[in-house]
Amino acid sequence: MVRSVRVFSTVALIVGLGACGDGGSAVETRDRAAEGAQSVVSAATGAPANATEPGRTDRASTVLTANRRETVDEKIVRLFERNGADFDARTPADYLDKVRAFTGSPPSGTERVERANGDVLLYQASSNTFAVVSRQGVPKTMFKPTDGPNYWAEQKARAPTFGQRRASQE
Repeated sequence: MVRSVRVFSTVALIVGLGACGDGGSAVETRDRAAEGAQSVVSAATGAPANATEPGRTDRASTVLTANRRETVDEKIVRLFERNGADFDARTPADYLDKVRAFTGSPPSGTERVERANGDVLLYQASSNTFAVVSRQGVPKTMFKPTDGPNYWAEQKARAPTFGQRRASQE
């Protein structure tokens, strides 16, 4: 019995070590994420992910904010699939160009509200276009709300306390 436990343990150890291999880990770490981001070509823009536009700093080089669940490219594709038709965008890159144009230089008549967390909300009633830009100046989203004026009123009302923790009821 003791011998079979030792044999099993040895086999398990050998199999476990053999599975490690010399290749890269499937687990993304900050170091590997940074290395990967520098070598990846952005599907939406066709430019290296670390490329900056002329006259822009590295801080503003991000084309759209990423989040925990998806990369920048995945987010661009998702937003294009959801909202691109509303802006007559033909491709994810076309949608991204429209987001950059609207958020980079909002048209006249565009209302602006800043959230407590620094995000800037933009809404142009004449085109029913709503956008959010991070405090770093990077677009987060752009879409046409179903009930535009009411949606804008709700967002303006929530802006002063957005992202703040609610006090517990005692």
